[in-house]
Amino acid sequence: NNGAWNQVVSLDLETKVLQPGDFLSNERVLAAGVSFRDSHGKVQAQTAVLEEDSDESEFALLEKLGRILEPIHPLVLAGYNISGYDFPLLCLKIKRYDDYRRSLAAPGDKKYFPREYWALKDALTRAYILDIMHVARFKVARHDRTTAKYLKLKDVIAHPMFSALPLMRKKGLTEGNGEKNKGEVIYEMWKGKDPRLAEYLEGDVHDTLLLAEELFKPEPGSNP
Repeated sequence: NNGAWNQVVSLDLETKVLQPGDFLSNERVLAAGVSFRDSHGKVQAQTAVLEEDSDESEFALLEKLGRILEPIHPLVLAGYNISGYDFPLLCLKIKRYDDYRRSLAAPGDKKYFPREYWALKDALTRAYILDIMHVARFKVARHDRTTAKYLKLKDVIAHPMFSALPLMRKKGLTEGNGEKNKGEVIYEMWKGKDPRLAEYLEGDVHDTLLLAEELFKPEPGSNP
C-alpha cells in the first residue's frame, strides 16, 4: 500500500534432492531465482545456476544471489513454502559460507567478507519472510467454502481464483515420465545443462510474485 512493491522479492531454490531423506539436510543448491518489479513496474526475473557440484561453486552461487538482491534492498522475501524450506536452507548455507570465508584468513588477520555476502545476509536477517503457501490455502478455502488444506503451487496457480492472472505456469516442465520424482528431474536438468531449468525457476518466482500481489491487494471498498 505504500508503493514499495518493488522491494518485495519472490525467492525460490532448486536443490539436489534425490531421496526423501535428503530434504532440508544441507543439500546442494542447484539454482536460485528471484522475481521483483523494477522501477517501471515491470516484473523481472533473474536466476543463478550452479556451475559444478562443489562447495566453491555453491559459494559463488550465493555471491551471485547477493549481487542480485543488493540493489533491491528487499523489505519482504516471499516464496511458496519459503518458511519451511528455502529460508532455513539459505540460513544453513550462509553459515557455511561464513565459515569458509573465515578459513581463508591467516590466524590474527582480519576476516574479509565481500559485499555480496552482506547483501544476502542483510536480506535474510532484515526482510519479512512471507510464505504464500499458507496465505493461499486459506484464501482458496474461503473461496471454495471448505476447510483449508495444504496445496501444491501447481494446484494454486490452476485454481479458478487466479485464472485471469498472467501467470507463466511452468510447473509441467518437471512432471517427468511418471517414473522419476521432481527432485530427480530437476537434478537431471541441471546435470544436462538443460535451459528449461532456468525457465522453470523463472516461472515459479514470477508466478509466486503475482500471487502475492493478488492475495494482498486491497479489498473492494477498503482504504489503501
